[in-house]
Amino acid sequence: MIEIYVDGSAINNENPDKPTLGGVGVVFIEDGKVTRARLGITDHVLDGGLFRLDLQQTTNNTTELAAIYLALELIRGKPGPYTIYGDSQYAGNLVFGDWKPKTNEALVAKVIALAGVSDMPSVKWKFVRAHADNEYNNYADYLAKSGAYKIPHDEVLYFEEWLLSA
Repeated sequence: MIEIYVDGSAINNENPDKPTLGGVGVVFIEDGKVTRARLGITDHVLDGGLFRLDLQQTTNNTTELAAIYLALELIRGKPGPYTIYGDSQYAGNLVFGDWKPKTNEALVAKVIALAGVSDMPSVKWKFVRAHADNEYNNYADYLAKSGAYKIPHDEVLYFEEWLLSA
């Protein structure tokens, strides 16, 4: 079982007086080894090079959905199983549960469609409390914020360094 922690960040969260900065963070744990991925969101678009995801707006909810999308893109076609952990009940229940979207319908549909592609490995969802004592979830939050603030890749701390600085 490979564990994945996801988080999204929307700094200023569509405040009309300030630009919203968005980012996503993904943390993989396999056999005790931690790897990471993070992306910034520019003009409401998550651009992974081989894929683009238009969020329409950059909010806490859309960045959480985008974090799940990035995780799914990164495991697509690989052997599983995986468990994705996230601190957004909203995003997790829309994608993996039985909640129906009242907003962000197009974005939710894209994430659900990706989760259901034929080469997607087995994936389970588990909710974790935000900003609690889960170091992997907190690291995903750090990565998401570093993506939102467009911190250069070589300045983003690796997990072990981040643990020492926290």
